[in-house]
Amino acid sequence: MPRRNAPTGSRSLLLGALLVGASCVWLSACKTPEVRACEDFVDVLRECTDRNGSASGEGEDEDYAVCEDVHPDCEAFFDCAAEQPCSDDNSISAYTIDVSACEVPEGVFCLPR
Repeated sequence: MPRRNAPTGSRSLLLGALLVGASCVWLSACKTPEVRACEDFVDVLRECTDRNGSASGEGEDEDYAVCEDVHPDCEAFFDCAAEQPCSDDNSISAYTIDVSACEVPEGVFCLPR
């Protein structure tokens, strides 16, 4: 019995769907707004703390691990935190970002404990 191949249109649709799905894995455009905001803050914080004399040296994935399960209500907090200046905190003798001016949503933890 001869083998029937799927119609060309069906193969094209399947290939297109696979390519779109794979692209979402690699592109930040497929990330939620709160995850993108968290990752932006991680980048700013890393740049700031690298001024302490030892570069973070960790892989990008490790740095962004804290952003994987960000609560949707934390987007505004991370947007605010990323805008805060990097400053030398004399109490700990290190460069850091003070996020105390940024409002955390009630009952939600935006930063890991």
